[in-house]
Amino acid sequence: MIYVIGAVLPDGTVKGGTGWGAEFAKLCNKPIFVFDQGKNLWLTWVDDRWVEPAGGQAIRIGNPCFAGTGTRFLEENGRKAIRELFARSFA
Repeated sequence: MIYVIGAVLPDGTVKGGTGWGAEFAKLCNKPIFVFDQGKNLWLTWVDDRWVEPAGGQAIRIGNPCFAGTGTRFLEENGRKAIRELFARSFA
C-alpha cells in the first residue's frame, strides 16, 4: 500500500516528483491513496481513475509493509491527514 500527500492534476497524474512514485504504484497495480491538499480529501486509484474511497470509509494503514511519500510543500491539512491516518491505523 502506498500513501501520498500531494495534488492530483486534471490529467490524473500526481504533481511533481511525488508523481513518479504514484505512477509506478499505478503501473504495478499497488493499492494507492493520495491526500490531495488542494481538495482536502483522500482519493484512491480504481478502474483507471481517482475516486473517493467507497462509502466514505476512513483510510487506514492495514499492512505492516507500506510506503509513504509526498510533497516537500506540506500544508497544515496534509500534516493533519498524516496524524489522523496514523492515529486511526495504530491506536
